[in-house]
Amino acid sequence: MKQFTGLSFILGMFMFTSCIKHEVIPPPTPEVDLPASFTASLQGSSYEIIKDVNGYYCDATQAKEILPTPQPSKIIYFSSIKSEQQLDFIQIGLGKLNFNADASIVPSLDAFTAYFNNNVSPDYKEGADGGVEIVFRDGQGGVWMSSENSTLPQDFTFTSLVQESDENGDYMKFTASFNVSLFDDITAPTDTIVFQNAVFEGYFKR
Repeated sequence: MKQFTGLSFILGMFMFTSCIKHEVIPPPTPEVDLPASFTASLQGSSYEIIKDVNGYYCDATQAKEILPTPQPSKIIYFSSIKSEQQLDFIQIGLGKLNFNADASIVPSLDAFTAYFNNNVSPDYKEGADGGVEIVFRDGQGGVWMSSENSTLPQDFTFTSLVQESDENGDYMKFTASFNVSLFDDITAPTDTIVFQNAVFEGYFKR
């Protein structure tokens, strides 16, 4: 009887321990690393805006023009580095990508990727309509814009374009280099500022 009782106790303990459920911890969800910064010579002095410094962050937005077929719908992409704590901000706009809104209200990932790869050195265009536009707000709140009609030397090149995706969306990470004069009023300018050796690291979102 003692042997039977001991055996029952051992079997009971084995069954108890075998029924304990082990918590399964899922692996962390991969997230795309999205650095953002802007450095340049502004009027001959060093200037920089860095993500996570003084509240700066990168904001990727779009402006869409949805039209019925057979007209193509259009989208302009914007990438801004800005802060709720500071007046300064810098923005790059690039457009327009044509797409069929009947299929989806956003272009396909292939179209999104091909669009940027085919626009490595866009011309400056007002409103980023068929090219690139730079908008800058200084520490005093003055807003300055690039001009497609500028007679001053200017250039723009995406030196790096990398498409990456995570559960939050599809991104085109980029590094852009440019030299440009910005104007206080592109129709009747009275003043100008100059960015030289500017490097903007950011991203666009599909």
